[in-house]
Amino acid sequence: MWSRIALLAVGTLAIGTDGFIVAGVLQDIGRRLDVSVAAAGQLVTVFAVVYAISSPVLASLTANLPRRRLLLFALSVFIVGNAMAALAESYAMLMAGRVVAAIASAAYTPCASVSAAILAGPTHRGRALSVVMGGITVATIVGVPVGTWLGEAGGFRAAFWLVTGLGVAALIGLALQLPELPAPPTVTLGERVRSLRLPQVPGTLIVTTLAMTAGFTVYTYIGPLLAETMHAEGRTLSLVLCAFGIAGTIGNGLSGWLADRWGANRTVATSLIVVTGILAVFPSVATTLPGALFGVAVWNGAGWLLLPAQQHRLLSATPQVGQILVSLNASALYLGIGVAGLLGGWVIQLWPARALGPVAALVAALALVVHLLNARKVRRSAAVREQG
Repeated sequence: MWSRIALLAVGTLAIGTDGFIVAGVLQDIGRRLDVSVAAAGQLVTVFAVVYAISSPVLASLTANLPRRRLLLFALSVFIVGNAMAALAESYAMLMAGRVVAAIASAAYTPCASVSAAILAGPTHRGRALSVVMGGITVATIVGVPVGTWLGEAGGFRAAFWLVTGLGVAALIGLALQLPELPAPPTVTLGERVRSLRLPQVPGTLIVTTLAMTAGFTVYTYIGPLLAETMHAEGRTLSLVLCAFGIAGTIGNGLSGWLADRWGANRTVATSLIVVTGILAVFPSVATTLPGALFGVAVWNGAGWLLLPAQQHRLLSATPQVGQILVSLNASALYLGIGVAGLLGGWVIQLWPARALGPVAALVAALALVVHLLNARKVRRSAAVREQG
Protein backbone atom coordinates (compact mmCIF):
# COMPACT_ATOMS: atom_id res chain seq x y z
CA MET A 1 0.00 0.00 0.00
CA TRP A 2 2.62 2.54 1.05
CA SER A 3 4.84 1.84 -1.96
CA ARG A 4 1.90 2.62 -4.25
CA ILE A 5 1.11 5.79 -2.32
CA ALA A 6 4.79 6.77 -2.58
CA LEU A 7 4.53 6.39 -6.37
CA LEU A 8 1.56 8.77 -6.33
CA ALA A 9 3.83 11.18 -4.44
CA VAL A 10 6.47 10.90 -7.17
CA GLY A 11 3.80 12.33 -9.49
CA THR A 12 3.11 15.26 -7.17
CA LEU A 13 6.89 15.76 -6.82
CA ALA A 14 7.05 16.16 -10.60
CA ILE A 15 4.09 18.54 -10.60
CA GLY A 16 5.44 20.58 -7.69
CA THR A 17 8.82 20.87 -9.38
CA ASP A 18 7.13 21.91 -12.63
CA GLY A 19 5.00 24.52 -10.91
CA PHE A 20 7.90 26.23 -9.14
CA ILE A 21 10.94 25.60 -11.34
CA VAL A 22 10.46 28.58 -13.66
CA ALA A 23 11.57 30.91 -10.84
CA GLY A 24 15.03 29.35 -10.95
CA VAL A 25 15.49 29.53 -14.74
CA LEU A 26 13.66 32.80 -15.40
CA GLN A 27 16.69 34.74 -16.58
CA ASP A 28 17.93 31.91 -18.81
CA ILE A 29 14.52 31.71 -20.50
CA GLY A 30 14.66 35.44 -21.14
CA ARG A 31 18.15 35.25 -22.66
CA ARG A 32 17.60 32.19 -24.85
CA LEU A 33 14.14 33.11 -26.15
CA ASP A 34 14.85 36.86 -26.33
CA VAL A 35 12.03 37.99 -24.06
CA SER A 36 12.02 40.21 -20.98
CA VAL A 37 12.22 38.77 -17.50
CA ALA A 38 8.68 40.05 -16.89
CA ALA A 39 7.44 38.17 -19.98
CA ALA A 40 9.20 35.00 -18.82
CA GLY A 41 7.47 35.40 -15.46
CA GLN A 42 4.11 35.13 -17.20
CA LEU A 43 4.89 31.44 -17.74
CA VAL A 44 4.26 31.09 -13.98
CA THR A 45 1.05 33.09 -14.28
CA VAL A 46 -0.30 31.04 -17.17
CA PHE A 47 0.49 27.71 -15.47
CA ALA A 48 -1.15 28.82 -12.24
CA VAL A 49 -4.27 30.38 -13.76
CA VAL A 50 -4.89 27.42 -16.08
CA TYR A 51 -4.49 25.08 -13.09
CA ALA A 52 -6.87 27.17 -10.97
CA ILE A 53 -9.57 27.20 -13.64
CA SER A 54 -9.09 23.59 -14.73
CA SER A 55 -9.04 21.94 -11.30
CA PRO A 56 -12.74 22.18 -10.32
CA VAL A 57 -13.92 21.75 -13.93
CA LEU A 58 -11.85 18.62 -14.57
CA ALA A 59 -12.74 17.16 -11.17
CA SER A 60 -16.41 17.29 -12.20
CA LEU A 61 -15.94 16.16 -15.81
CA THR A 62 -13.77 13.17 -14.85
CA ALA A 63 -15.63 12.16 -11.69
CA ASN A 64 -16.92 8.91 -13.19
CA LEU A 65 -13.71 7.83 -14.92
CA PRO A 66 -11.68 4.95 -13.44
CA ARG A 67 -9.03 6.45 -11.16
CA ARG A 68 -6.12 4.41 -12.53
CA ARG A 69 -6.90 5.32 -16.13
CA LEU A 70 -7.24 9.01 -15.29
CA LEU A 71 -3.93 9.09 -13.39
CA LEU A 72 -2.01 7.41 -16.18
CA PHE A 73 -3.59 9.60 -18.86
CA ALA A 74 -2.93 12.80 -16.88
CA LEU A 75 0.74 11.85 -16.37
CA SER A 76 1.10 11.05 -20.07
CA VAL A 77 -0.23 14.49 -21.02
CA PHE A 78 2.01 16.07 -18.35
CA ILE A 79 5.06 14.41 -19.92
CA VAL A 80 4.09 15.69 -23.36
CA GLY A 81 3.65 19.25 -22.03
CA ASN A 82 7.07 19.31 -20.39
CA ALA A 83 8.76 17.73 -23.40
CA MET A 84 7.24 20.56 -25.46
CA ALA A 85 8.73 23.06 -22.99
CA ALA A 86 12.15 21.39 -23.12
CA LEU A 87 12.16 21.41 -26.93
CA ALA A 88 10.70 24.90 -27.29
CA GLU A 89 12.47 27.15 -29.76
CA SER A 90 10.05 30.03 -29.20
CA TYR A 91 8.24 31.71 -26.35
CA ALA A 92 4.89 30.67 -27.87
CA MET A 93 5.82 26.97 -27.88
CA LEU A 94 7.10 27.18 -24.32
CA MET A 95 3.85 28.84 -23.28
CA ALA A 96 1.83 26.11 -25.02
CA GLY A 97 3.80 23.45 -23.17
CA ARG A 98 3.05 25.17 -19.86
CA VAL A 99 -0.67 25.22 -20.63
CA VAL A 100 -0.70 21.49 -21.48
CA ALA A 101 1.27 20.64 -18.32
CA ALA A 102 -1.02 22.77 -16.14
CA ILE A 103 -4.18 21.04 -17.39
CA ALA A 104 -2.63 17.64 -16.77
CA SER A 105 -1.48 18.70 -13.28
CA ALA A 106 -4.96 19.92 -12.41
CA ALA A 107 -6.36 16.50 -13.37
CA TYR A 108 -3.66 14.49 -11.58
CA THR A 109 -3.32 16.06 -8.14
CA PRO A 110 -6.93 15.76 -6.82
CA CYS A 111 -7.19 12.27 -8.31
CA ALA A 112 -3.93 11.22 -6.63
CA SER A 113 -5.25 12.42 -3.26
CA VAL A 114 -8.51 10.50 -3.67
CA SER A 115 -6.63 7.38 -4.80
CA ALA A 116 -4.30 7.54 -1.81
CA ALA A 117 -7.30 7.81 0.54
CA ILE A 118 -8.91 4.75 -1.11
CA LEU A 119 -5.69 2.72 -0.87
CA ALA A 120 -5.09 3.63 2.77
CA GLY A 121 -8.64 3.28 4.06
CA PRO A 122 -10.16 5.36 6.88
CA THR A 123 -7.54 4.36 9.46
CA HIS A 124 -4.55 5.79 7.59
CA ARG A 125 -6.27 8.33 5.34
CA GLY A 126 -4.70 11.46 6.85
CA ARG A 127 -1.21 9.99 6.73
CA ALA A 128 -1.69 8.90 3.11
CA LEU A 129 -2.86 12.35 2.07
CA SER A 130 0.13 13.96 3.78
CA VAL A 131 2.50 11.64 1.88
CA VAL A 132 0.96 12.50 -1.49
CA MET A 133 0.89 16.24 -0.86
CA GLY A 134 4.36 15.98 0.67
CA GLY A 135 5.63 15.42 -2.86
CA ILE A 136 4.97 19.10 -3.57
CA THR A 137 6.84 20.14 -0.42
CA VAL A 138 9.79 17.91 -1.31
CA ALA A 139 9.83 19.57 -4.74
CA THR A 140 10.78 22.87 -3.10
CA ILE A 141 13.67 21.18 -1.23
CA VAL A 142 15.07 18.89 -3.93
CA GLY A 143 13.36 19.25 -7.29
CA VAL A 144 13.49 23.02 -7.70
CA PRO A 145 17.09 23.56 -6.46
CA VAL A 146 18.35 20.63 -8.58
CA GLY A 147 16.40 21.93 -11.55
CA THR A 148 17.87 25.40 -11.00
CA TRP A 149 21.36 23.94 -10.86
CA LEU A 150 20.73 21.96 -14.06
CA GLY A 151 19.32 25.09 -15.64
CA GLU A 152 22.52 26.95 -14.77
CA ALA A 153 24.61 24.18 -16.31
CA GLY A 154 22.54 23.33 -19.37
CA GLY A 155 19.89 26.03 -19.70
CA PHE A 156 16.18 25.93 -18.98
CA ARG A 157 15.77 22.90 -21.28
CA ALA A 158 17.72 20.70 -18.85
CA ALA A 159 15.39 21.77 -16.05
CA PHE A 160 12.29 20.81 -18.03
CA TRP A 161 13.88 17.49 -19.05
CA LEU A 162 14.31 16.79 -15.32
CA VAL A 163 10.58 17.35 -14.80
CA THR A 164 9.79 15.17 -17.81
CA GLY A 165 11.95 12.40 -16.36
CA LEU A 166 10.17 12.56 -13.01
CA GLY A 167 6.84 12.28 -14.84
CA VAL A 168 8.06 9.23 -16.77
CA ALA A 169 9.24 7.58 -13.53
CA ALA A 170 5.84 8.12 -11.90
CA LEU A 171 4.00 6.88 -15.00
CA ILE A 172 6.01 3.65 -15.25
CA GLY A 173 5.74 2.95 -11.54
CA LEU A 174 1.99 3.50 -11.38
CA ALA A 175 1.38 1.54 -14.58
CA LEU A 176 3.15 -1.44 -13.02
CA GLN A 177 1.97 -1.16 -9.41
CA LEU A 178 -1.36 0.69 -9.14
CA PRO A 179 -4.47 -1.54 -9.13
CA GLU A 180 -7.88 -0.58 -10.46
CA LEU A 181 -9.70 1.68 -7.98
CA PRO A 182 -13.41 2.47 -7.64
CA ALA A 183 -14.59 5.89 -8.76
CA PRO A 184 -15.67 8.20 -5.90
CA PRO A 185 -19.20 9.62 -5.63
CA THR A 186 -19.90 12.19 -8.32
CA VAL A 187 -19.66 15.86 -7.33
CA THR A 188 -20.97 18.20 -10.00
CA LEU A 189 -19.55 21.58 -10.92
CA GLY A 190 -22.84 23.15 -9.75
CA GLU A 191 -22.35 21.66 -6.28
CA ARG A 192 -18.84 23.07 -6.16
CA VAL A 193 -20.05 26.53 -7.10
CA ARG A 194 -22.90 26.42 -4.54
CA SER A 195 -20.42 25.54 -1.80
CA LEU A 196 -18.93 29.03 -2.26
CA ARG A 197 -22.05 30.47 -0.62
CA LEU A 198 -21.46 28.66 2.66
CA PRO A 199 -20.55 30.81 5.71
CA GLN A 200 -16.89 31.93 5.98
CA VAL A 201 -15.89 30.17 2.74
CA PRO A 202 -15.51 33.22 0.45
CA GLY A 203 -13.35 35.10 2.95
CA THR A 204 -11.13 32.08 3.55
CA LEU A 205 -10.57 31.58 -0.17
CA ILE A 206 -9.79 35.29 -0.63
CA VAL A 207 -7.18 35.10 2.14
CA THR A 208 -5.54 32.09 0.47
CA THR A 209 -5.40 33.94 -2.86
CA LEU A 210 -3.94 37.11 -1.34
CA ALA A 211 -1.41 35.22 0.79
CA MET A 212 -0.15 33.26 -2.22
CA THR A 213 -0.02 36.45 -4.29
CA ALA A 214 2.15 38.07 -1.62
CA GLY A 215 4.63 35.21 -1.29
CA PHE A 216 4.95 34.39 -4.97
CA THR A 217 5.31 38.01 -6.06
CA VAL A 218 8.78 37.76 -4.52
CA TYR A 219 9.42 34.04 -5.10
CA THR A 220 8.72 34.14 -8.85
CA TYR A 221 11.27 36.93 -9.34
CA ILE A 222 13.69 35.97 -6.58
CA GLY A 223 16.46 35.41 -9.14
CA PRO A 224 16.44 39.02 -10.40
CA LEU A 225 15.94 40.30 -6.84
CA LEU A 226 18.96 38.47 -5.41
CA ALA A 227 21.02 39.35 -8.47
CA GLU A 228 20.33 43.00 -7.64
CA THR A 229 20.84 42.81 -3.86
CA MET A 230 23.83 40.42 -3.68
CA HIS A 231 24.86 39.60 -7.29
CA ALA A 232 23.65 36.01 -6.77
CA GLU A 233 24.25 33.44 -9.53
CA GLY A 234 22.91 29.95 -10.15
CA ARG A 235 24.58 28.02 -7.32
CA THR A 236 23.78 30.66 -4.73
CA LEU A 237 20.18 30.80 -5.95
CA SER A 238 19.92 26.99 -5.70
CA LEU A 239 21.14 27.13 -2.09
CA VAL A 240 18.64 29.87 -1.20
CA LEU A 241 15.78 27.95 -2.84
CA CYS A 242 16.79 24.79 -0.97
CA ALA A 243 16.66 26.70 2.34
CA PHE A 244 13.29 28.08 1.26
CA GLY A 245 11.97 24.54 0.76
CA ILE A 246 13.35 23.16 4.04
CA ALA A 247 11.78 26.03 5.99
CA GLY A 248 8.46 25.45 4.24
CA THR A 249 8.50 21.76 5.16
CA ILE A 250 9.12 22.63 8.81
CA GLY A 251 6.35 25.24 8.74
CA ASN A 252 3.97 22.76 7.13
CA GLY A 253 4.68 20.27 9.91
CA LEU A 254 4.19 22.88 12.63
CA SER A 255 0.92 24.17 11.23
CA GLY A 256 -1.23 21.22 12.29
CA TRP A 257 0.33 21.20 15.75
CA LEU A 258 -0.30 24.92 16.20
CA ALA A 259 -3.83 24.71 14.81
CA ASP A 260 -4.69 22.02 17.38
CA ARG A 261 -3.29 24.10 20.26
CA TRP A 262 -3.91 27.71 19.21
CA GLY A 263 -6.79 27.24 16.83
CA ALA A 264 -6.70 27.67 13.06
CA ASN A 265 -7.64 31.37 13.16
CA ARG A 266 -4.71 32.34 15.39
CA THR A 267 -2.31 30.19 13.34
CA VAL A 268 -3.35 31.93 10.11
CA ALA A 269 -3.05 35.37 11.73
CA THR A 270 0.44 34.55 13.07
CA SER A 271 1.53 33.39 9.63
CA LEU A 272 0.33 36.56 7.94
CA ILE A 273 1.83 38.90 10.56
CA VAL A 274 5.29 37.32 10.27
CA VAL A 275 5.17 37.12 6.47
CA THR A 276 4.12 40.77 6.19
CA GLY A 277 7.05 41.86 8.34
CA ILE A 278 9.74 39.75 6.69
CA LEU A 279 8.67 40.55 3.10
CA ALA A 280 8.80 44.27 3.89
CA VAL A 281 12.46 44.06 4.92
CA PHE A 282 13.59 41.10 2.79
CA PRO A 283 15.40 43.16 0.10
CA SER A 284 17.39 44.90 2.86
CA VAL A 285 18.17 41.64 4.68
CA ALA A 286 19.12 39.68 1.55
CA THR A 287 22.31 41.61 0.75
CA THR A 288 24.51 38.72 1.93
CA LEU A 289 24.08 34.95 1.71
CA PRO A 290 23.46 34.52 5.47
CA GLY A 291 20.91 37.33 5.33
CA ALA A 292 19.14 35.79 2.34
CA LEU A 293 19.06 32.36 4.01
CA PHE A 294 17.67 33.87 7.21
CA GLY A 295 15.07 35.84 5.26
CA VAL A 296 13.74 32.92 3.23
CA ALA A 297 13.72 30.65 6.30
CA VAL A 298 11.53 33.05 8.29
CA TRP A 299 9.39 33.90 5.26
CA ASN A 300 8.56 30.39 4.06
CA GLY A 301 8.54 28.81 7.50
CA ALA A 302 5.82 31.25 8.52
CA GLY A 303 4.17 31.12 5.09
CA TRP A 304 3.56 27.37 5.20
CA LEU A 305 1.79 27.69 8.53
CA LEU A 306 -1.13 29.10 6.57
CA LEU A 307 -2.29 26.46 4.09
CA PRO A 308 -2.93 23.48 6.42
CA ALA A 309 -4.65 25.83 8.87
CA GLN A 310 -6.84 27.19 6.06
CA GLN A 311 -7.86 23.64 5.13
CA HIS A 312 -8.56 22.96 8.80
CA ARG A 313 -10.92 25.97 8.88
CA LEU A 314 -12.79 24.84 5.79
CA LEU A 315 -13.14 21.22 6.90
CA SER A 316 -14.24 22.23 10.39
CA ALA A 317 -16.87 24.64 9.11
CA THR A 318 -18.45 22.40 6.47
CA PRO A 319 -17.20 18.79 6.68
CA GLN A 320 -20.01 17.52 4.43
CA VAL A 321 -18.45 19.24 1.41
CA GLY A 322 -14.89 19.27 2.70
CA GLN A 323 -13.39 17.67 -0.41
CA ILE A 324 -15.05 20.28 -2.62
CA LEU A 325 -13.77 23.15 -0.51
CA VAL A 326 -10.23 21.80 -0.32
CA SER A 327 -10.28 21.58 -4.13
CA LEU A 328 -11.48 25.18 -4.34
CA ASN A 329 -8.78 26.22 -1.87
CA ALA A 330 -6.21 24.67 -4.20
CA SER A 331 -7.70 26.71 -7.04
CA ALA A 332 -7.44 29.84 -4.88
CA LEU A 333 -3.81 28.97 -4.17
CA TYR A 334 -2.91 28.71 -7.85
CA LEU A 335 -4.94 31.78 -8.70
CA GLY A 336 -2.81 33.70 -6.21
CA ILE A 337 0.37 32.34 -7.81
CA GLY A 338 -0.92 33.47 -11.20
CA VAL A 339 -1.73 36.97 -9.99
CA ALA A 340 1.73 37.12 -8.39
CA GLY A 341 3.38 36.57 -11.76
CA LEU A 342 1.46 39.52 -13.19
CA LEU A 343 2.01 41.77 -10.18
CA GLY A 344 5.70 40.98 -9.88
CA GLY A 345 6.24 41.52 -13.61
CA TRP A 346 4.52 44.88 -13.39
CA VAL A 347 6.63 45.89 -10.38
CA ILE A 348 9.99 45.10 -11.96
CA GLN A 349 9.02 46.95 -15.12
CA LEU A 350 8.33 50.12 -13.13
CA TRP A 351 10.87 49.95 -10.29
CA PRO A 352 14.04 48.13 -9.21
CA ALA A 353 13.55 44.50 -8.14
CA ARG A 354 13.99 45.60 -4.50
CA ALA A 355 10.45 47.01 -4.65
CA LEU A 356 9.04 43.48 -4.83
CA GLY A 357 9.36 43.03 -1.05
CA PRO A 358 7.39 46.09 0.11
CA VAL A 359 4.70 45.57 -2.56
CA ALA A 360 4.28 41.93 -1.52
CA ALA A 361 4.15 42.99 2.14
CA LEU A 362 1.20 45.29 1.36
CA VAL A 363 -0.67 42.38 -0.22
CA ALA A 364 0.08 40.18 2.82
CA ALA A 365 -1.18 42.94 5.12
CA LEU A 366 -4.41 43.07 3.10
CA ALA A 367 -4.76 39.31 3.53
CA LEU A 368 -4.37 39.77 7.30
CA VAL A 369 -7.11 42.42 7.37
CA VAL A 370 -9.49 40.20 5.38
CA HIS A 371 -8.73 37.26 7.68
CA LEU A 372 -9.41 39.25 10.85
CA LEU A 373 -12.67 40.65 9.46
CA ASN A 374 -13.74 37.19 8.28
CA ALA A 375 -12.97 35.60 11.64
CA ARG A 376 -14.93 38.34 13.39
CA LYS A 377 -17.90 37.75 11.07
CA VAL A 378 -17.84 34.02 11.75
CA ARG A 379 -17.73 34.57 15.52
CA ARG A 380 -20.75 36.89 15.29
CA SER A 381 -22.66 34.35 13.19
CA ALA A 382 -21.87 31.62 15.73
CA ALA A 383 -23.05 33.84 18.58
CA VAL A 384 -26.34 34.57 16.79
CA ARG A 385 -26.91 30.84 16.21
CA GLU A 386 -26.27 30.10 19.89
CA GLN A 387 -28.70 32.78 20.99
CA GLY A 388 -31.28 31.48 18.54
